[in-house]
Amino acid sequence: MNNQDQLLQLIVPEAQYTQVVDFLLAQPEMPFFTMLRAEGLGQPHEHLNAMEKVAGAQRKVKFEVEVSAEEIEPLLSDLQNALPTLNIFYRVLPIIHHGVLG
Repeated sequence: MNNQDQLLQLIVPEAQYTQVVDFLLAQPEMPFFTMLRAEGLGQPHEHLNAMEKVAGAQRKVKFEVEVSAEEIEPLLSDLQNALPTLNIFYRVLPIIHHGVLG
């Protein structure tokens, strides 16, 4: 790990996650990433379908992608160009420390 490592979080509707997986796997230097199923809460009611209105949440998938700081903007730009119709929320967080135990 170097001081430039960042955690890029991408949150997409569950129905669209395979497109993001395909995009990440197709990268020339495939980054390490994980994905988690999530429930999106706090969405405006008009953005929810009938099932989500009953459940009170949207089904989402959150990706966590480890990349260097200089790779963030090119990756986001490539993602937007490759998948322009997807509704992708993102955030970038510093990685302070990581390792493997055991």
